[in-house]
Amino acid sequence: MPNSFLCLAIQLIVATTCCAQSTSSSVHRIFAGNGKQVRNSVAYRRGSPTGPAANLAIGNPFGIEFSEDDIWITSVDDHCIYRGKTNGQHLHRVAGNGLPGYTGDGGPAEDATFNWPHEVRADTDGDLYIADTRNHVVRHVDHASGIITTLAGNGQPGLSGDRKHGSEIQFNQPHSVVLDGQGGLLVADTGNHRICRIDLASGLLQTICGTGEKKLPIDGGSSLNSNLAGPRSLAVDEDFIWIALREGNSIWRIHRKTNTIHHVAGTGKKGYTGDNGPPQDATFKGPKGLVLDDLGRILVVDTENHAVRRIDMSRNRVDTVLGGNKSKATFPLKRPHGIAYKKGFGYLVADSEHHRVLLGN
Repeated sequence: MPNSFLCLAIQLIVATTCCAQSTSSSVHRIFAGNGKQVRNSVAYRRGSPTGPAANLAIGNPFGIEFSEDDIWITSVDDHCIYRGKTNGQHLHRVAGNGLPGYTGDGGPAEDATFNWPHEVRADTDGDLYIADTRNHVVRHVDHASGIITTLAGNGQPGLSGDRKHGSEIQFNQPHSVVLDGQGGLLVADTGNHRICRIDLASGLLQTICGTGEKKLPIDGGSSLNSNLAGPRSLAVDEDFIWIALREGNSIWRIHRKTNTIHHVAGTGKKGYTGDNGPPQDATFKGPKGLVLDDLGRILVVDTENHAVRRIDMSRNRVDTVLGGNKSKATFPLKRPHGIAYKKGFGYLVADSEHHRVLLGN
């Protein structure tokens, strides 16, 4: 009888251990894109492309956004924005006609042209804000009417904007936009090495970080007087604005109350080191996307290392969770870019040059 109890105890221990390993293991799958590149010579027909997300050709996906159960994806091969649901059963084009250009303001977004739309954000009304990078503008799509307009920028690269609005503003390849939750839109003006805020009520722009010099910031310094080296991606929470510096190969954050900037991860040198250790000692190579999960961990798209890495500040640790040195256990990536996270669903990452979007937990 004692031996029976012992065997039962061992079986329970083994079952519990296996269950815990299964629950904590990383699971990834293809969510959207059939892996095919897109090259258009004529505009798309109205109402196309459309279909199950995993069956569509999503050429070079970059930006990804969640809004309730909606998912938005930008693609730079055909210069479009797509909309779908978390179930992946349907994806359809909502902006961009498939050709490069800068046309369509005042008309339906589906007929407009973009030039490498890198990122899209949706507000609570369903309005879209798009970083139209190679047109050097930020554009807006009204959810109710579907009409597209230019919110800021005049289509020419430059450096102009403080206390200005609309076409008086000039950007130099804005890559990232994010709503700040306080009536403003933050813009990563990458080529000008600055971060700006557009007040959505007045349209006025104000620089909040960056002197224009391509240098790393000083930890703890004033955000307005700090240098930036290619701010490429932004995220916000209640306390901080999070920044991925492409040329700076590092992650920083601005404290929203003290307006000071602080070092989070990366030495500033190019490399792929530091997993399982302190984030500030790690090296990255051209990070181009970041998002926070519901536990406050930072997911970083380490683009030129073809990896997604996770920073856990509570444990003072960085790890690779997708691609990179975990490619065999997950998926190989090829120059990934955008990333978005939804509690209870997981994260979507744009595996850009494999022309697909992956779902991870």
